[in-house]
Amino acid sequence: MKRIIRIIAAILISLSFAHAEWIGEFPGLDKLIKEADAIVILRIDHSDGDFGGMELYSTHDCFIYQSLKGDIPTKKRIRLKLMDARQHSPNLFAYQSTLLVFLTKKRAPSEPTDYRALETKGSAILLPPTGLEATPVGETVSDKIRSILQRAIEYNEKEREKEKSFLQGMIQGGPTIPK
Repeated sequence: MKRIIRIIAAILISLSFAHAEWIGEFPGLDKLIKEADAIVILRIDHSDGDFGGMELYSTHDCFIYQSLKGDIPTKKRIRLKLMDARQHSPNLFAYQSTLLVFLTKKRAPSEPTDYRALETKGSAILLPPTGLEATPVGETVSDKIRSILQRAIEYNEKEREKEKSFLQGMIQGGPTIPK
């Protein structure tokens, strides 16, 4: 009887992993660029709410600001399957959030979208909501992405300083309105 229970448990565990997505480690920027069929800067306009479950992907309607690689048209909405390969919160795909996403074409005709995010850490990066109108600085796709990431670092540092100032003001009981 114990053996039957173990066999059933093993089958259930293996079935639970059958639909799980395996997330690869960050391979380096140049390899990530090479593996991607398309690289875009987008805004999340709507999410289907299919978060969670065994599949780490969720479906989103996205507005494409820029297409850095591939043939995805800009200034249009497209439906994508995206994955937060970081596996931590906050929600990367919040309404109106802006992202740099490395995409691959769908793998089966039955997939509901033409593209999906690569199953690799670093394939979806949250960006600041500013500066998306201008083409990134750089000759190559790699140079352009590096300039985008540098802008994100600078923006994030400024935002962290504002938050730190606000929290210190709360602790000290003084004015808490950040500049």
